[in-house]
Amino acid sequence: MIQFVISMLIAWVALQPQKAFSQFSDSTIREINNRLIELHECRQKQALYEQLAINDGNTIHRQDSTIQALIFANDELKSAKSTYQKLSAFSSVLLLLAIIL
Repeated sequence: MIQFVISMLIAWVALQPQKAFSQFSDSTIREINNRLIELHECRQKQALYEQLAINDGNTIHRQDSTIQALIFANDELKSAKSTYQKLSAFSSVLLLLAIIL
C-alpha cells in the first residue's frame, strides 16, 4: 500500500501544471511570433508579386504584338523601297536613252 501511495504522489506531483516560466520558453514564443509575422508579410508580398507578374505578362504580350506589327510594316517598307529603286533605275536608263537619242 505504501508503494502505491508513493507512486500516486510522484504521479500527482509530475502531472501538476508548472507555474514558473523560463526565459527559454519566452524567447521561443517570441521567435515563433516573429516568424509568423514574417510569414504574413511574405504572403502579402507574394500576392503583390503575383499581380505584378500578371501585369508584366500583359505588357510583354502587348510589346510582342507591337513588335510583330513593326516587323510587318518594316517588311512592307523594304518591299516599297526595292520597287522604287527598280523604278528609279529604269527611269534613269530611259532618261539617258532619251538624252542620247
